Amino acid sequence: MELKESKIMGRLEGKKKNILMIIPKDYYDEQQLEITREIFQKEGAHVRIASGKFKEAVGDKGGRVMPDVLLVDSIEGIVGDSYVTDGKGTRQIIGVYHGTVVIGGKGARKYLWKDDLLRILLIDRYKNHMVVAALGNAVPCLAEAQLIDNMEVAAAEDKYTKPELDRVGAMIAEEKVTVNDRIITAACAEAAEEFAYAVIEQVEKTNLK
Repeated sequence: MELKESKIMGRLEGKKKNILMIIPKDYYDEQQLEITREIFQKEGAHVRIASGKFKEAVGDKGGRVMPDVLLVDSIEGIVGDSYVTDGKGTRQIIGVYHGTVVIGGKGARKYLWKDDLLRILLIDRYKNHMVVAALGNAVPCLAEAQLIDNMEVAAAEDKYTKPELDRVGAMIAEEKVTVNDRIITAACAEAAEEFAYAVIEQVEKTNLK
């Protein structure tokens, strides 16, 4: 007998919640991106992928994804929806991101850790009572934004990530996922599912703007 398609709605269905997923220009972690994006969309969030360059990004394992929006456009629109016109025409910028998720991968250290635009975006979203989150070796982006000072977080334990966390007094937790108010971290792609649902739970609590 054929099973009927589930009619259960996602937790964010119809609630006009936007989640911005930020990836390195290249060498992003495919599992981190794909698992979390699928869950966000299934739960009814409007998801956009941002990058520092508007080109197809190559993953750690050869996967490819085209960003929906430039990181700079995400900054321009943080106070609300707007329209940007350039040589390629006019496009709408969705600015109110209730959740901002930074995806790791080999390119995170090179392209994201010291990105000033990303730092500004993370600080703005958190100060405006929205959710910020990062996976694996993207967690130092939160350290750069001074959002995890003296905090216990889940993160990649490698020779590059740990010194960045030590610098701000952040400690690596035993748990694979941590939730500190509206700051969510995950240690690795294996924790991506638990991480995604933790993000959904916190995004659901944010105010519409």
